[in-house]
This record gives sequence, structure tokens and C-alpha cells, in this order.
Amino acid sequence: MDKRSLFLIFGITVWIILSFSFKNNIFDTASRYFDYFQYDSESLVVGRLILSERDGLAAHAGFLGKVYPVPSSTDPFWYQYEAYRNQYEFDTYEAYYSQPGVQAFLYGLFCKITGLSGDDALEFFYWNISLFNGLIFTLFLLWVFYRWKLATAIFTFVTILFSQWIIYFGHNIFWVLGIFYLPFVVSLWYLQFWEEKVKRTGLLTFVLMFVCVFTKCLLTGFEYITTTLVMSVTPWFFYGFIYKWNLRTFLKRFTAVSAGALSAVLLTIFWLAIQLSFVKGTLSEGFDYIFYSLNRRTYVGGNTDMDSFYMESLKSNLWDVLATYWNGHAYDLAHWFEDDALRILSKGTFGSSILFFFFVSILVLVSKSIKYFPRFRRQQIALTITLWLSLLAPLSWFVIFKGHSYVHPHMNHIIWHMPFMLLGAVLTGSMFCFYIRTWNFRKKIK
Repeated sequence: MDKRSLFLIFGITVWIILSFSFKNNIFDTASRYFDYFQYDSESLVVGRLILSERDGLAAHAGFLGKVYPVPSSTDPFWYQYEAYRNQYEFDTYEAYYSQPGVQAFLYGLFCKITGLSGDDALEFFYWNISLFNGLIFTLFLLWVFYRWKLATAIFTFVTILFSQWIIYFGHNIFWVLGIFYLPFVVSLWYLQFWEEKVKRTGLLTFVLMFVCVFTKCLLTGFEYITTTLVMSVTPWFFYGFIYKWNLRTFLKRFTAVSAGALSAVLLTIFWLAIQLSFVKGTLSEGFDYIFYSLNRRTYVGGNTDMDSFYMESLKSNLWDVLATYWNGHAYDLAHWFEDDALRILSKGTFGSSILFFFFVSILVLVSKSIKYFPRFRRQQIALTITLWLSLLAPLSWFVIFKGHSYVHPHMNHIIWHMPFMLLGAVLTGSMFCFYIRTWNFRKKIK
């Protein structure tokens, strides 16, 4: 079979498997929480669909939210699903103002066009989000295939498939997980095939990154925004080393990608402020809310008027917060087994993964065998540099948004995969495959 056919078959197979995994957890990677992971956040989308269905897509400026009243002793989040399925009447709407909510606008627009509603609509959205997320991760894996061949791509695919955090988030219609990776994946393919060939590289890079990051911000707001921004620029370090750019060339291109991404963030702030002005009254009140929301999540935020819960999170010890995420489980398949020993062995922490990737990185630098393959060695060194720079992506959120990280240890582990864990898997898999091939070659010689 020729390489192009293998490439195509691999891509289609991976897309199908990942899509079904995101939709139905077919390998039972995620535990029993799969069906209601982040249902509280997702209920904001469902509540928005209820409002859009009755009052129109532009009602309450398009913001996500929840409908009320909710019967006593009823979970207000679960009630949104029940109300949407049964078309219950409601009196008031409690909006969530921290993001534009364009994902729910698109869902609502589709329902208006097709007449779909209730469980049928939700099922359709779950499938579409699963397919989209599967496509984004497939494009990443195809890039791995292109640069490191099939075995490494399969290894990386397996690590994605058995990451409970990726499977959890990949199912959720609020989070739209793939959109966080869009700037990163687009950058990889752009740099691989087009960046070196086009004229006016800076302008194209700016526009490309602006569109990708702005799309992300419209759909999911500023969720994990620092992580997304750092992740977006990491491919430029990899290809800068591969293509042997001089410092001037690198800085010129890095400035273009950074300017495009930051411009998208600034435009989103103005977009959200204008959107807020429709419900708050003035543009200045819109900006005030944005800065208040930022203030209660960041490392330096806080004031005496703030809720005690948020003040506690902002005053938390940074090292305690980092320790929580260091000790979090990167892989947890304990629910597969009944034997205690197997349950222990089926778990691995992010901290142990970091230490293991450090060992593999040292191997890249000191291995005598790899020195006989200078092109491969250069690629591995480029990947190693990119891997450790990508560690800044999760750390940026844990540190700058310490308050948010303190409050949300049940979900923020996902940012270790943006893209640090993915690149670590590529480095590990490629080195493992290299040593297997080298060992087989030596056996043949003997």
C-alpha cells in the first residue's frame, strides 16, 4: 500500500474512532461521570436554547443562561434539560455574561432553520461536536504521521484515546474542545506546507491567527485563553529550529503570529463589552463587568467587595494549587479493574508524566545512536524544545488564573493536554520507535 493511501485510511479510521469515543465513550475511558461531566456548564447552553426557542436568537443579547423558576429540591442545572425536552414555560432568565455564547447562537439558528428541538436537537449537537473534535485531533495525528510515520502516530493516538480528560471534554457542547486546538493545528499545517512558499508571510500569518483565535473566543470566550495563546505560538519554535531561521526571521514571524492572536483577544473584549451594553445599559458598564470577571479569577485580583468564596480562591497558596495539578491523574483506568494492584497500576499522574518526559528529553540529547541520524536528531531536538516551551501553556493558567484553578480542580487538568501531554506522547513514541528500528537493524547486521 502506498503512503498516500495509508495516510488517508489512517485519518478516516482515527476520525471515526475518536468521534464515537467522544460521543459514546466506547472504550469506557471515562468513568461513570461521562454522561454528566460539566453538565452545569452545558446547561447554560440548554437554557439559552429554551430562551431562543421562545423569545428569539437575539433575546437577552444572545447570552447563555438558565431559565427560572425551578421547582424546589430540583437541581437547577438538570432542570434546564428537563425544561427543554418538555417545553416548560418559564418566567425569568439568569444570564451568564462571561462569554459571547456564539456556540449556542449557532445551535439555536440551526433549530430555527430545521425545526429540531428537545432530545433530537441535543443528540444532533452531541454528534456534531464529537465529529468536529474528532476531526481536529485527527488533523494533529495526521501531522504526526507526516513527520514521524505511522507507528508514532498510532502511539500518540492511543494516548489520546485513553486520556479521560480529553474524552470528557470532547463530549460537551458547551466547551467545544477542538476549538481550543484550532490555532495550534492550523499553525502546524500552515508552517509545514505554505509559510515558506507564500509572499507577504507576515500579513497571511497575522490574518490566519486572528481568524482562528477570534473564532475560538466567539465560541468559548476567554476560557483557558492564556493556554490557548501559548499553544498557538509553539509551532513557530518547532519550525524555526527545523528550518534554521535566523533570529531576525524568527522574531518577525513570531511578532506576526502574536499580533494576530492578541488582536483577536482585544476585538473579543470590545465585542463582549458591546454585547453587555445591551443588558447593562452602557458600554462602560460592559467593560466594568469584564474587568470584574477578570479580577475575581486572576492571581492579583480581589477586593473587599468580592464574595468570600472568590477571596478565598485568590488568597490560596500558589504552590498548593500547582501541587494539586501535579498530582492529578493524567490517565485513570481504575474503573476497569477490581483487583487493587491493577487499579493502582492503571493510574498515572501528570507529575510522573513530566518526569518521564524529562528522562526522554535527556535521552534525545545524550544518545549516541541518534547522532548517526542528524536529520532525525534535529527534528527530535526541535520537538524537545517545543515540548518544554509548551509547558508554559498550562502553567500560565494555573499561575495567572490561580483563583480559577483553585476552584476548578475537577476540570482544569485538561490544560495539561494543551499541548504538553500531546507533544510528550509524540516525543516518547518517536524515540521508542527509533530504538525498536535501530535494534532490528543491528540484529539484521549480526
